[in-house]
Amino acid sequence: MLDQVKDEELRVYAVWVPIRWSDGKASIPQATKRFTDPRVSHYWNKGGELVNAYSRILRIDGPAWDVYLLFDRSAEWKEQPPAPTVWMDQLGLDREHDLDGAKLSTEARKLLQITK
Repeated sequence: MLDQVKDEELRVYAVWVPIRWSDGKASIPQATKRFTDPRVSHYWNKGGELVNAYSRILRIDGPAWDVYLLFDRSAEWKEQPPAPTVWMDQLGLDREHDLDGAKLSTEARKLLQITK
């Protein structure tokens, strides 16, 4: 998506969580090499609180990982994380929200244009 959405106002927050046995903090430097775009900020969530919170928000079974969440500019984290405007996943968590890179890029561009 990053190569398809050139808008400098796009912000991406990659949150790394230990889901698999190999997902330790030591693996993060290698993983972050996949996203070197300056619009990407990387975070480590050792306890997995974020994936658990989004499981509830998205109403899916199990942790919400490998999900792509889009928010408009009014999204604000208060007592709970904000609900996304659009979301997709690549694990088959919810067939209605299967990852489609072209559609995700289109939705991101729409959100960026709406708020300009």
